[in-house]
Amino acid sequence: MTLLAACIAGLSSCESDIDNFMVDDTVGFLNPGLVDTKVYIGADDPTKVYAIKAGKGFQSAQASIKVDESVLVEYNGLTSTVVELSMLPADCYSIAVSSIELSNDDYRMPFEIMWNRDKLAAALAENPNQAIPLSMDVKTTGNIAKDRLTCIIKPTMNTPELTLSSSGLTTGLMPTRRSATEEVIYMNVNSNFIAQKDIDFSFEIDPSLITQYNEDHGTNYKLLPENAFEIALDGWCIKKYMNTARFNFKFIRTALIPECGPTQYGEYVLPIRMISEYETEPSSDKNYILYTISIIPSKIEKSTWSITECNSDINDDPDATEAEKANNGPDALIDGTTSKWWRSIYRYEQPMPYYAIIDLGRKTSIAKVDFEIPSGVNKRYANSKSGHVEFSLDGNTWMNSTEWSSSSAAKASIEFEVPIVIARYMKFVIDTPFKKASGSGIKNPNATAIGEISLWGEIVTWEDEE
Repeated sequence: MTLLAACIAGLSSCESDIDNFMVDDTVGFLNPGLVDTKVYIGADDPTKVYAIKAGKGFQSAQASIKVDESVLVEYNGLTSTVVELSMLPADCYSIAVSSIELSNDDYRMPFEIMWNRDKLAAALAENPNQAIPLSMDVKTTGNIAKDRLTCIIKPTMNTPELTLSSSGLTTGLMPTRRSATEEVIYMNVNSNFIAQKDIDFSFEIDPSLITQYNEDHGTNYKLLPENAFEIALDGWCIKKYMNTARFNFKFIRTALIPECGPTQYGEYVLPIRMISEYETEPSSDKNYILYTISIIPSKIEKSTWSITECNSDINDDPDATEAEKANNGPDALIDGTTSKWWRSIYRYEQPMPYYAIIDLGRKTSIAKVDFEIPSGVNKRYANSKSGHVEFSLDGNTWMNSTEWSSSSAAKASIEFEVPIVIARYMKFVIDTPFKKASGSGIKNPNATAIGEISLWGEIVTWEDEE
């Protein structure tokens, strides 16, 4: 019993100590002085002007507000006032809640101003520097914050908007075979106001967005196939009293990178347009997103490659030196460096086309071809203007011929995409030269040289897995 009495005395002592460090409740405007207030076109929500009661919380209070022109006169009389304000016409608004009661437990409560938005917009169009001066009357057993009893509500008209947190062209995923088979992408929709009710919004997939972007920027983005994504177009909303909401869509990797099949390389875009009653400006990109899915081929390693045939081989020239045979034969096309380079026959005339057949050593899915001219001073021998490539599984039957061309003999690297093809052999063909070759010892007007040939894609492994 003695211990219990001591505990009760201790608790009583603590409560008393707290009281000693807190003041009685004090009531006033939460935001006194000039208050810039946004009024949204098309909405019907009131503007809330809060009274706050701070302190121990032991006192109740009654508070009321009224329009008080003297508050505006005093404000305009201040030497620091930049712009003089005038009274807002009374038909532009009404005070819907002009008096409140704060209980012991309340710490803040709003007065409410309703707007006649049409008349307000017309009044502010004539003079944007108009305001409502308010003064507060407080009845309480506590304190009154005498320096917080006036405020001036200065409204501005604003257009309500819903916007995407990420919009326009947005860099997205760069999936590979090691990526998850499915990935959910989350984004936000934001409003520039606090919702007074649930705000519904929906989406549509709009391919015209890609067409327009490609035309404007000279790009070649492709529409993401329907089986590569999932999105709920309807059923989204920003909840009441919130100004943001999340939405998501799912990317399905196996639609473009199947477990058993070639990767469908490309720069894809998912064009999502948001639809709501709060539309952004037509020229704005904030209500749509062009989400990119970039599937980029890798450079293929050359350890299994070999040249099986070349119809212009320096080794066939009886006058070729040993250095030329070592550094300028067909094998230099795939040795990984441009410091050694293939050189066509140049000591006697030989008509085009010239070609080399490369055995890749295994089935390969190919999406892009690249060739480079010799490096350093030897680039002067480059003279390949146009040609084509062909592919084969057995080295006998050729398919998927794709033409290539170079804009300049001095262009260091020429790369070009090919329709995705599975092959073991590639025939690289040079059809035309830039100019008639001439120079010391050159007797072949079609003479040319190439430093290195490379491919992009992937080794076929899924057939082995089957």
